[in-house]
Amino acid sequence: MSQKKVMLVYSLKNTFVLKDIALLDQMGYNVVTIQSAPNRDLFRFTWNRIKEFIQGFFLVAKSEVVFSWFNDYHSVVPFFLAKCFNKKRILIVGGYDAISSPKLDYGIFLKNNFRQFLARWNYANANEIWVVHKSLAQGCPNAKQQDGTLSGIQNFIQGLKPLIREVPTAYDDRFWKKNGDRNKKGIITVANISDQRTFRRKGIPLFLKLAEELPDYQFTICGIQNPISNKQILPKNITLYGKLNRDALKIQYGYHQFYFQASHIEGLPNVLCEAMLCECIPLGTNVFGIPDVIGDTGHIFNASDSLKTVISFIRSLGNPQKLGEKARQRIAKHYSISKREMAFKEVLSTNAHEK
Repeated sequence: MSQKKVMLVYSLKNTFVLKDIALLDQMGYNVVTIQSAPNRDLFRFTWNRIKEFIQGFFLVAKSEVVFSWFNDYHSVVPFFLAKCFNKKRILIVGGYDAISSPKLDYGIFLKNNFRQFLARWNYANANEIWVVHKSLAQGCPNAKQQDGTLSGIQNFIQGLKPLIREVPTAYDDRFWKKNGDRNKKGIITVANISDQRTFRRKGIPLFLKLAEELPDYQFTICGIQNPISNKQILPKNITLYGKLNRDALKIQYGYHQFYFQASHIEGLPNVLCEAMLCECIPLGTNVFGIPDVIGDTGHIFNASDSLKTVISFIRSLGNPQKLGEKARQRIAKHYSISKREMAFKEVLSTNAHEK
């Protein structure tokens, strides 16, 4: 008997995309994909849309459901074809696609242009919208107060008909676990940093400031491009790494006592969850999904305030091992693979499609 097909479209091959492909495959589905890397070049942009139509025409008709990771140009053609073939359309929202931040020059709703028009069409024509955290549907008041960042699909589009569900990303607690000795004065942050906008959005300036305030601690940044050329502008107690594979990243998490997530905008940070599974004690800003991930297992702070409370928490911590174990248990309980699998099963077992 042939496997049922599902389609997943995306722009970048991020970890969470690969995890969903693997999960659907493990569930017994034949996952067909269309990747359209973001391009500003007119020729490549146009070619992406042509490719999406040609591939999509043959693949959508044979697929049970079309999933799109993030709402952008790459979603439009597959969703249009899925609508024509009366196939279910699920839009997975991760952050950028529910934001308008003039200060950080970020978000699909920032500019009233054709791109936003298409994003609105995608939202209106999805059967379901999955947000990785509820703040991407309802908005984040703290982000608005601190940076003037507007957020929440429902705040940008009133009366949206598709069902909006909170479906968090999931993490493998069998893989992500602590191994080896731990540096009790080690603090790490991980982000794919390719430009100054991402550098600021991920809160790296605050991480550098913390390193200056704690010269007797060792700080590590993983994921920064051109780490050697950036070394000259950093405090001496910071070590830089480029992009690491998951095995190398697990070693880094296991070596550091604390994980620092100072993002100004973030849906549900994958790296924070991975680090907590490796028993890192989380330090994070009070915006979007970060406080819900951390709960009572670490320290939550306001990025616009001083770092005094963060420093006080780090220096006064009495039983880091117990708190690290508690952090691991929290992620294993609330962000398990089985919960995401349940959401996939639910949508794939429902045969009712709406045009």
